[in-house]
Amino acid sequence: MVTEERRHSVGVLTLDWSWGSKPLQPNGCAWYRCWLPIKELEKENWAVGMGFPGFHPDRGYGIVLQNKKAIHGWDVLIFKLLMDKRVEEHMEEGKKLGQKIVVDIDDWFDGLEETNRAYQATDPLNNPDNNREIYARIIDQADAVITSTPFLYDIYSKKRKNVYLVRNGIDVDRWKKRKDRAKWRPTVGWVGATPWRSRDLEQLSSFIGSYLVLNKLKFHHSGHTLKAPLASDQLEIPKSICSTSPLITILEYPRLFQKIDIGIVPLNDVPFNHAKSFIKGLEYAAAGVPFIASNNPEYNYLADHGVGRVASTSGEWIHHLEELRDPVKRANDVEENYEKLKQFTMDARRQDWVEVLSEIIAL
Repeated sequence: MVTEERRHSVGVLTLDWSWGSKPLQPNGCAWYRCWLPIKELEKENWAVGMGFPGFHPDRGYGIVLQNKKAIHGWDVLIFKLLMDKRVEEHMEEGKKLGQKIVVDIDDWFDGLEETNRAYQATDPLNNPDNNREIYARIIDQADAVITSTPFLYDIYSKKRKNVYLVRNGIDVDRWKKRKDRAKWRPTVGWVGATPWRSRDLEQLSSFIGSYLVLNKLKFHHSGHTLKAPLASDQLEIPKSICSTSPLITILEYPRLFQKIDIGIVPLNDVPFNHAKSFIKGLEYAAAGVPFIASNNPEYNYLADHGVGRVASTSGEWIHHLEELRDPVKRANDVEENYEKLKQFTMDARRQDWVEVLSEIIAL
């Protein structure tokens, strides 16, 4: 796989795909933690690939493509959200063949709230062949782990060796700053799907609906999924002032931000959310949407670096909403957020990925 012209090779194995999309596209986790990083490595002359997991008894793990052909011979293999017992069964064989296996982690499955759909989906009782207990054993057996937040780094570095931190970055070049024509009647909005939340939106339910009604503002939920609760219901906002847009694939995803003038990122103060990265804030900033987030470790970090606002109490949320009703202040936030976003682009993250993976290959 490695030629004289290539520095190293990295293969990503994942089942985190948007099934049914044409062409087949990664879901958000695999996009930010796998697809974007390997595209940066490619700029550094690394050989890269991404596909479904496969195993050959003589050649070990490899990437299975949509045409069922497999590619083997990678210097390092990154496992993303692989919880299947068939993957676990071959871990020792792969390592004996000299394969370097890395697990990338950007969610803390041990800390899932029962309200999060992933809790049931990864429960060993419901899914004996594909669950979070198998995932934990795969992590234990890997040669190295890469985490997306300091919270996750601290958890796993206490359990095992060879744990690394590479924060998330945004592919800012494909985002376009939206035009805000709302003046003093901005639309407040949230981007996300309610089934994968940890009682987050409910944190604002005691005041945001009445605030929007009092000030004759509207609310928009982008990313709604069928048969799932509406964000407006969880926020207790009257349906008469609400609108929705359906969830779309990652290549179309920036369109979800176009109808929102002020973004919100409410997060329940639970450990699972402390493990989450600030990627939603980066998305709002890249789309030209000023935003307010809950007082959460990662969003405090982002705000300390000049991107976004944070709020702890209803009074603080209302204070920020009041300020951002002013079109001049919204415009100022948009420009400041976008300028500071340079620190959090994938281009800025490239060297982090190069250094970490080079160190892992040298283990």
